Order: sequence, then structure tokens, then C-alpha cells
Amino acid sequence: MVNPIQQLRADLASRFPERKSVIDGALSAILAGEHVLLIGPPGTAKSALVRAIAQAFSGIYFERLLTKFSTPEELFGPISLKALEQDRFARVLTGKLPEAEFAFVDEIFKANSAILNSLLTLVNERVFHNDGAPIPCPLVSLFGASNELPDGKELEALFDRFMLRFDVGYLLRPANLRAVMLAPEPVLTTALSMADLRKAQRDSAAVKLTDATVDAVISIREACAAEGIIASDRRWKKSLKILQSAAYLAGAKETSPEDAALLTDSLWREPKERAKVARLVGKLADPVSSQATEILDAARETSQKVAALKSGDRKSYIAQAAQALEQFGQQKTALTKLARSAGRRAKEVISDATSDIESLHADLARSVSAGLGLRSAS
Repeated sequence: MVNPIQQLRADLASRFPERKSVIDGALSAILAGEHVLLIGPPGTAKSALVRAIAQAFSGIYFERLLTKFSTPEELFGPISLKALEQDRFARVLTGKLPEAEFAFVDEIFKANSAILNSLLTLVNERVFHNDGAPIPCPLVSLFGASNELPDGKELEALFDRFMLRFDVGYLLRPANLRAVMLAPEPVLTTALSMADLRKAQRDSAAVKLTDATVDAVISIREACAAEGIIASDRRWKKSLKILQSAAYLAGAKETSPEDAALLTDSLWREPKERAKVARLVGKLADPVSSQATEILDAARETSQKVAALKSGDRKSYIAQAAQALEQFGQQKTALTKLARSAGRRAKEVISDATSDIESLHADLARSVSAGLGLRSAS
């Protein structure tokens, strides 16, 4: 039986193409009560995705874009004039971050020191100190976004609080771009409540954490350390709860080593490190999924190379396109063979990779048939 969170996952994936890994990570983080960082340029639907998730749970949502001139009032509310009359320094929290259940803070690394300390306390402890009194905050997950990585030691603590980090780029497939351009703003059909989320969080925490999963995480830690990729002990401990969430999201009652593949987006420090981390994690956690991802990446690279030839010599383009179409067929065959030894997660990865390659094949075949954008040889 599909649980409501799985329904939401499918609904989000259908409305936000090429964002499946981000969606899975975001929902896993929410189930674990952790935070997510989205790195990438503007216009990649980062805020739209977070907003859709908050609306799906009917959660209290807060959104703010920071600049170097931002003040604490923007996040935490203005100073209460009535409190000042009583020689108290209290803020009016109505509609601000301390009352939010989900939050999206764009350009979060522009937070200055006046904002940073309160933000860290709220993110870490779910507490905001107002006039010296600790106020419990209902925050489930904070989503931070930035076009660039943090610069300066004072921001390192904030960066480390994001358990999952995703490098979000522009859409790759023309068909997906066309669908997004022509479609109205994404509206989800899945409707849940915060009570549904609390139950899902309890059920997620009850997923059995297997010894094999813990052994895989320890092996990944050792392999990463050997490559100079270091994470704090706190991050490794918290990662186990994320893996329970990933297993729950997949409908499993216990974790397996393949759930540790999610750590790929927990351990990199810079986006350029992700490929190395993916190789290390994939080899130890889910080698079949890793192979499937490599096949898909190769297909995408081939597609991009052929697309770059469209405006050149017609005969050369047709020859390269025909070779690419043949490669796509071989890659689908390779995925079919991989599926025979695939585990729970790997089967889903292979299915998605096969679907993507079939779409690349169809897009290229249509382009060749129509002769769009081709220029005859001189």
C-alpha cells in the first residue's frame, strides 16, 4: 500500500521534471527533521519546490531573500514598541521565521553576524530567544539557497547544519523545458496535514536500522577520509536518521546498504567534489545503481555532443546521430541486464534511467526525421 508521503513524492516528481533526487532528498530531510541546501542559479524552481511541499502539508511557510543589507527584523520580526515602553527588548514574531514550520531563505550565506547567531540557534535547537526568554519554534526544515558557497569561517557552522546539499541546474531535456514553459504554475493534488507528517516522522524513526547499513556507512566514512573528504562525527550520526527516512520513503520496513547512496548529497563540500563522492558511495552502498547512473550520464553526454552538431554539416550530423541512436539501444540493453541483480533502490534507479534514455532516443529520432536546424554541406 502506497503511503501518503509516497503519493506526494510521485506528485512532486510529475510536476518538477529532472528534480527527482532533490525531491527524494527534501522529503527524507523533512521526515528526519533536517535541513537542505540548494546551490544553483536563479530560475531553477528551488523556491517553487519548497513552497509546493509546504502547501502539501498545509504547513506555515516563511520565505525571504537576504542581501548584505538585510536586518534581523526581516527574519525575526520588528521590535515591539509596547515592550520598549516597559524597558524590554522583545520582537513581534507574527508571520516571521520563529513561527514557521517550513522556510526558504534565498542567498542564505549573505546572513551577517547580526542575523547569524539567532539563525543558528533556531536551526540547531528550534529555539528563538526573545527578550531573553527561549521560545520553542515549530520549524520542521529550513531550505537554504545560494548561487555560491559560503566564504568565511563565520559561515561554516551554518553550512554544516544542512544535512543534504544539492547542486540544482537548469533543465537538460528540451521536452521537459517545453513542458515547464507551457504549463501553469505547479499545483499538487496530494493534500496532507501536519498531523500526517508527524505520523510519518514517527513511522520513519521506527524503521529498523540494520547492521549491514551501519557497516556500509562506516566503510564509506573510511573511503572518504582516504580521499581527503572529511565530515563531522555529528554529520555521520545524523546520517543514520536520514537513511531511515530514505528507506521509509521507498516503502521498506528496514534499511539496507543501498539507502546510503543518499549520502552522496550529504558529504561533498563543493559541487565539483560530488562526482568523487558519488563514486566512493556508489561502490560501497549500491554498485548496481552506480553503474546505472554512469550509463545514463554517458547517454546524456552523447546527446549533448550530437545536439551541438545540429547547426553544422548535415551528413556529419546524421552519421553521429545514427551512431548515438545505436548507442542508446545498447545502453538500454545494458540496463536490462543490470536489473537482474538489482536491489530495491537499484530497480527504481534503473527504471528511471531506462525511461530517460528512451526519451533521449525519441527526441533525437524526431530531430533527425524532421531535419530541424540542419544546414546542408557547402
